[in-house]
Amino acid sequence: MDTVPYLGQAGRVDEARALASRPGLSFVETSGGRLRLRRGGSPGGLPVLLAADGPNVIEHYDQLIPALDQRADWVVFEPPGTGASTPARGFDFTLDAFTRCCIEVLEAVGPRILVFPCYLGFAGQRIARERPELVRGLVMPQTPSWDDIQRWTDTADPKRLLRTPVLGQLLLALRRRDVAAAWYSMSTSDKRFRAPFSAAANEAFAFGGCFCLASLMQAYARGPKPPSSALSVPTAVVWGPRDRTHRKSDPNASMPGAEVVTMPECGHSPELEDPAGFADWLLAWSSGR
Repeated sequence: MDTVPYLGQAGRVDEARALASRPGLSFVETSGGRLRLRRGGSPGGLPVLLAADGPNVIEHYDQLIPALDQRADWVVFEPPGTGASTPARGFDFTLDAFTRCCIEVLEAVGPRILVFPCYLGFAGQRIARERPELVRGLVMPQTPSWDDIQRWTDTADPKRLLRTPVLGQLLLALRRRDVAAAWYSMSTSDKRFRAPFSAAANEAFAFGGCFCLASLMQAYARGPKPPSSALSVPTAVVWGPRDRTHRKSDPNASMPGAEVVTMPECGHSPELEDPAGFADWLLAWSSGR
């Protein structure tokens, strides 16, 4: 998998100046499309791969990266349908498809501790089962059980509009800023996060960024239930109880054998809402494996 310098949408440096202003940005070619990533930190430090959970994009990690910089060799990437990672033609948003392209990212950057939040936690579980040599550990912020994520979709999409094919995609295309703003209002722990999180998402949207939530919901709703047995790699679920969209989810049911860590002041994105606390926990957790 080759990486290429990041030039922004359609390769126009001038129009993507804001998004391209951070060092270490590039693309990696995968079966899921040309995925945008950022790499940095300390060579020889803790190898970490962080996946962005849309509408979060790489820019949402601006506060977490400094907390990791001196201690980790980190990579952040946007999965297909998130930010500047436009999905390949034919990408079907199934768990199989996400697993395949995430494995290709790992083949490009080397074995890592995976920090795969929410729906991406299920891809992380599959990778750990299929390619354990690529996974040093799996951390799943706000990843519930498969049954709970189905209930979560009812909370996030109570009228089933996003889960209706075509209609859901059209709605997201027309109202992605509104949907993202509503999501941050429900999922973050405190209103102080809403404006900066929305601003980072809107910056990505302004340059053609993706937010393919409807396609994701539709694919996961029809997908088979993945196995839920314990993994052979160290595993942790990091939970933010102030996420109102997951009030009915039980983190203890997420993955047998996983350590459950609660960050009580956080919502859906504990790694972004308390970046220093999350970084300290991650380094301590990994050193104890």
